[in-house]
Amino acid sequence: MRRIWFIVGEVSFLAAAQIVGGPPWTLVGGVAFVLLAFAGSSVESLLLAASSLAWLAASIATGDRELFFPYAMQLAAVALCGLAKRGPAWGLAGGGMVAAAFLAVRVAQQAAPRVLAVEGAVAAAILAGAAVACARWPRRGAFDAAIIAASALLAYAGLAL
Repeated sequence: MRRIWFIVGEVSFLAAAQIVGGPPWTLVGGVAFVLLAFAGSSVESLLLAASSLAWLAASIATGDRELFFPYAMQLAAVALCGLAKRGPAWGLAGGGMVAAAFLAVRVAQQAAPRVLAVEGAVAAAILAGAAVACARWPRRGAFDAAIIAASALLAYAGLAL
């Protein structure tokens, strides 16, 4: 039954991302959800991922397209935390794949090389910090939620660079 709820939630998430944000938001979300399927498709990970839609809502409400970065990094951290249960390398690879999808979208959007370099460096630093935190802290929902929230907020702060 959990898998059914996960699939229903995933489809709902992707539909909302597509309707409200469009293909870039959907692509990054889709990559994250494929990786979460390998992590065990938990309702907890679904809720942590779904909360990233707040960045999409804020982007629409404010017209600030830069909020795509914290959205992507929140999803990268969700994938990292979910896959870290299999080992630190799995977690880092999963988070890296979501970040790579984000950067691919930014290349397609013709972002300036300097902007891509800053976004890539900030993403790498956030994922490295999240991987260290996942390795050091107990694997519980509250700790994962804190790591994920911190990752998104650091990405938001990184927009100032």
